[in-house]
Amino acid sequence: MTRSALLFLASLACCSAWAHHSATGVFDTGRTIEVSGTVESFSWRNPHGLIVLAGDDGREWHAETTAVSMMRNRGVSTDEMLAVGDRVTLAGSPHVRDIPEIEARNILLPSGYEFDFGSGNPHFAAGRNGNLMGRVAYETTVVNATAADGIFRVWSTVMSDPDSFPMFRGGYPMTPAGEAALATWNPLDNDLLRCGTKAMPLIMITPFPIDFVRQGDDILMRIEEFDARRTIHMTDDVVPLEEHTQLGYSRGRWEGETLVVETDRIHAHYLDMDGAPQSDQITLVERFTPNEDYSRLDYRITITDPVNYSETFDLTRYFVWRPEMRVHPFECLERY
Repeated sequence: MTRSALLFLASLACCSAWAHHSATGVFDTGRTIEVSGTVESFSWRNPHGLIVLAGDDGREWHAETTAVSMMRNRGVSTDEMLAVGDRVTLAGSPHVRDIPEIEARNILLPSGYEFDFGSGNPHFAAGRNGNLMGRVAYETTVVNATAADGIFRVWSTVMSDPDSFPMFRGGYPMTPAGEAALATWNPLDNDLLRCGTKAMPLIMITPFPIDFVRQGDDILMRIEEFDARRTIHMTDDVVPLEEHTQLGYSRGRWEGETLVVETDRIHAHYLDMDGAPQSDQITLVERFTPNEDYSRLDYRITITDPVNYSETFDLTRYFVWRPEMRVHPFECLERY
C-alpha cells in the first residue's frame, strides 16, 4: 500500500487522543504556530509520539504527537507514514517557556497530504496543499461484530464531542482541605506525567479502547491505556483485601441492562489531570447503560470523597461501539 493511501486511511476515523494528557501549564493551547524543517528522528509510542525536527530556524524542535495506539486504531502504518529526511510542516501549540517544543495537532507531509493528530480540524488551507482529507466511517470488522454480546464488546471515544471527552472539567465542590491540596499542584512535575499512574476514577477518562470480558462469574474490564485491568466481582463470596490499590476493589450488579459498579479501597493522589486531590476515603458508583442496539454506552460516575469535596457529585460521558478496534498492548515510554 502506498504512503498516500495509508495517510488517507489514517484520516478517516472519527477520534484520536492528541491531548489526552492535560496541556495546561506545559503548552500554550491558546496559540498556534507553524514549524517547518527536516525530520531527524521519530518515535511512535504511548502515551505520546515524538518527532524531532531540524527546524528551518536553525533550532532542533521536539514535537509531541498523538499516541501510537490511536494511530494504529485509525488504520495507519506507522512504519510507512514518515521517514527520516522528510520535509514537513507542523502546526500546534508552543511550549509556555518559549523553548523549541510543540504539541503537534496537524502535519503537512511531503506528499502534500495533511494528517491531523486527532484535532478534528484541518489547519493548512486547501489552496496551500490541495489535499485536505474528508472523513468517512470504517467498514465494520465482521469478526468483532459477530463476537459482540451485549456490553461485552469494544468501546471507544468520540474525541470531537465534549459529551464523550473529556469527562473531568473542574468546578468541583471542594472543602478547604481540598482547595489547599490543589494549591500545591505543579503541572510540570507530578506523578501523572509518568507511565502507569492513572488510578480510579481518572483512568475512566481514557480515549483508548476498552472492553468487557467474562471471567467466570466476574467481569474483567480491559483498558488499553497503561494495560489497566479492573476485576468487577459479581458475587458476594469474595472477601476484599484491606489494601488500597490504584484501581480499588469493585463489586458489580445488573439493574436491567445497566451494569452498576461500586468501588472503594482506592489509593491515588489526583482525581483529574489538573491536580484536583483525592483521598483514600473516596467511594465510587458507576453506571454503564447501553442504548437499544448497543452502539452507545452511557457512563455516569458518582463520586464521594468527604476529605476533599463538600458534597457528592456526578460526572458523565459516553462510549461508542467500534467493531474495527481491539485492545492492544500499551507499551508506554517514559519521557519525563
